[in-house]
Amino acid sequence: MRRQVLFIIAALFLGVPAARAESWQPPDAKQRCPSKWGRDDERGAANHVKPASVARAARLIRTGEIIELGHVLSQEMPLFGSRRFDLYLKRSNPPAGTNRRGSNEETVDGELGQVGAQLDMFPHQSIGDETYNCHRIDDIATRTGFSKLGIEKLGSGGISAS
Repeated sequence: MRRQVLFIIAALFLGVPAARAESWQPPDAKQRCPSKWGRDDERGAANHVKPASVARAARLIRTGEIIELGHVLSQEMPLFGSRRFDLYLKRSNPPAGTNRRGSNEETVDGELGQVGAQLDMFPHQSIGDETYNCHRIDDIATRTGFSKLGIEKLGSGGISAS
């Protein structure tokens, strides 16, 4: 106990190293924009996903080990700030009719942002009032989302099953 008290007193008198501000600064917009894929690009690094790069990646597989990248959304996951996530799984129709078909439903009440999923893709982060490829947030933000840079732009990079 005495050792702990001495340590606390020493820390108070000698001082604890002051927290320093972040030293990294983002590159100037002239260096970031347009992206190497052009001014109208909305896919970013997903442009690298092409049949040849997928084939190269597949050749790296040696053990067949499966690494789960999914994240189960539940009330027990860590939540940022005052966010909440409530999931209700409920019976909606008991078995009925000659085939005795029933159904169930799920209802989510809560916030998905910072709760295990980011659905807004590039607009999730910004530098000042700009997001990827120097799109101004005010120019692409709408009441129901963003008019550019959405997850739907990711696509599959032109990869087909053939």
